[in-house]
Amino acid sequence: MEIDMQTPDPLMGLAFGIPTSAGDEVGQENGHRWDPMDCDEPPLPARTALRMDCDFSYLPDHDEDAHFCHARAGVVGVADGVGGCRGDGVDAAEFSRGLMANAYNAVTAAAGSSSGVCPYTLLEMAYQKTVASTRTPAASTALVLSLADQALRWAYVGDSAFAVFRRGRLLLRALPQQHYFNCPFQLSAVGGDRVKDAAVGEFPVEEGDVVVAGTDGLFDNVFDAALEGIVQRCTALSLTPGKMAQAVGRLAYDMARSSRESPFSAASREQQGTNFTGGKMDDITVIFAFIVS
Repeated sequence: MEIDMQTPDPLMGLAFGIPTSAGDEVGQENGHRWDPMDCDEPPLPARTALRMDCDFSYLPDHDEDAHFCHARAGVVGVADGVGGCRGDGVDAAEFSRGLMANAYNAVTAAAGSSSGVCPYTLLEMAYQKTVASTRTPAASTALVLSLADQALRWAYVGDSAFAVFRRGRLLLRALPQQHYFNCPFQLSAVGGDRVKDAAVGEFPVEEGDVVVAGTDGLFDNVFDAALEGIVQRCTALSLTPGKMAQAVGRLAYDMARSSRESPFSAASREQQGTNFTGGKMDDITVIFAFIVS
C-alpha cells in the first residue's frame, strides 16, 4: 500500500488567482445525491477501453488517514480515522489503516479479473476483515471508487468524498454523510454505522475526465470553485496526476492554516451559528485519477 508523507512544496502552491471565498463556491446544485444501486447489475456496455492513471499526495497532521491507489485494477480508496476516538490507549488510525490495507490486499489478489470491482462488495469485505482482526474502539470514514468499463462506481460512508471534472468543469460531486455538523457517518468494530448505510452508485465517464478523491482535510478546506479552478490550470499546464495532487494538497494545507473563509467555517456558521472563520487543521489526503484510453 502506498503511503506518502510529503512536505508541502512551495512551487506547488500555484497561486493561480483561484477563488477561495464562500461567495465563489460552486453551489450545491452541482452536487448529486444518489439512491442505492445494485452492484450486481452488469456494467455499462464498453465502447473504448478506459483505465485510471492515478497518484496521490498525503500531508499528515495526526496521521490518521489511510489510502491506496491500484491503477492496474482501476480502484482507489481513502479512509479517515475519526479524531474523536483519540484518547488514552486508542490509536485513532487503527481502523482506517485496517480498512485500506484489507481492501488493497483484496484488489491485488483479484487484479487479473476482467469483471471489475464492486466498491460496495469490496468495502463490506474490508470492513468484515478489519472487525475480525481488531476490537479497537477507533472508527473511520471510508470511500472506494472503481472504474468498470465506461462507469465510475462508488461506495462511501461518511465525509471522505470525490468529484468528477470534464473539460475542466465540475460535473459530479459526492455529498457528505453526516449525523450533524462535523460528525460524519463512520465505521467501527464496536457499533455505529454499517456498510449498508453507504452511499453507492455509478456514473458514465469519458476519456479525459479527471476524478479527485480525498478526505475531509481536502473538502473542508477547499471550495468546489477553487478545486475546479486548480484542475483547469493544472490541466492547461499538462501536469501529471501526482503534481496535481500536490498542488491541491498544498492549497488545502495553506487554507487549513489561514484565517480565510473555508467550507468548514461557512458550514460552522450556517449549522452552528458560530463566528468562526478559517480552515480546519487535519490530515489531508488527495488522490487524482485521469480517465484515459
